[in-house]
Amino acid sequence: MTYGSVSGVKEILVLAVATFDTEIGDCLASADALVDSFLKHAGLAVPVVVPQNVADASDYFAAYLFRKRRDPEGAEAFWAEANRFLDAYVDAEASPYVGSA
Repeated sequence: MTYGSVSGVKEILVLAVATFDTEIGDCLASADALVDSFLKHAGLAVPVVVPQNVADASDYFAAYLFRKRRDPEGAEAFWAEANRFLDAYVDAEASPYVGSA
């Protein structure tokens, strides 16, 4: 199961051509592994229905991996954004729900 999507990564990278779809797909596989590893470290796993924050984190990690091959310094913004999404998910899962029932 993948968390992000090629189309999501292409939207982040502002790519409209299919030339890089295979490479982006490979980056997504690595991005999903990163997400799994970071969540495992936090004692979490991705549920069957992938939360939006997790999908976004995967897309941004994949964008980072793709861009890093071409522009290592410019790729850092994607890494930071991916971590923001993943941290938001981890924080939400660690906090008890205090809403109304």
